[in-house]
Amino acid sequence: MRAYIQVNQDGMFYNVNAFIAYEGFASLGWEIVKFNDIQEVDEKNPEHIVVGGIGNVRKRLELLGIERKQGEIDYPPSLSKYYGRKIWSTTIQDIFANPQNWNVFIKPKDTTKKFAGKVVREYKDFIGLVEENEDTTIWCSEIVDFKTEWRCFIRYGQILDIRQYKGAWDSILDVSVVQRAVKDFVDAPAAYGMDFGIDQDGHMKLVEINDGHSLGSYGISSLNYAKFLAARWSELTGTTDELRHM
Repeated sequence: MRAYIQVNQDGMFYNVNAFIAYEGFASLGWEIVKFNDIQEVDEKNPEHIVVGGIGNVRKRLELLGIERKQGEIDYPPSLSKYYGRKIWSTTIQDIFANPQNWNVFIKPKDTTKKFAGKVVREYKDFIGLVEENEDTTIWCSEIVDFKTEWRCFIRYGQILDIRQYKGAWDSILDVSVVQRAVKDFVDAPAAYGMDFGIDQDGHMKLVEINDGHSLGSYGISSLNYAKFLAARWSELTGTTDELRHM
């Protein structure tokens, strides 16, 4: 098996996630091939995983003629009871034109990472977001001040690992809530990140869901990270996951 892993122009792994993936796949005896731009990869075998930024990974799928059927999965309807706040869809132009609806958190809905999610409270917060010829669809959410946040790595309907990435070290995550949410996410992909947080009042809420194909490692072991990435890649490409039963 082969893993194409993104590097920068100096030939160094482009971030820590790429390095952790390299360690994981190399420990499994996979062939490692470095690339800087996905256009450098000229073979067409979909079994060979690509590890890199979201743009390169999705470009590779496009070059292979593969369409992601699910689209973005930030806030699945099946998990709405875990949100603990109002979340709705609108557009940049609409919310910009209605200041009474400001003081909310916004993030792109149809194009992940088009801009970083942020709170908008005044005109300057919209700089760079409002485009003259395009009206970006966004998610809006009531603002929650999360005290602590965790990323739960879910693989084939099971919790693979949980990593705290923000906040108070002594906060306690109720894993039973995570387990129920995993069970309720009936249309889940093979591998994804389920982020939970605890607000200032001690209430546990679902922050968001993240697709597993380009997800940060957040301290997960290199072997588990390789297994996680392989699960989602094989699902997207319709190929066999050689690591599924590890």
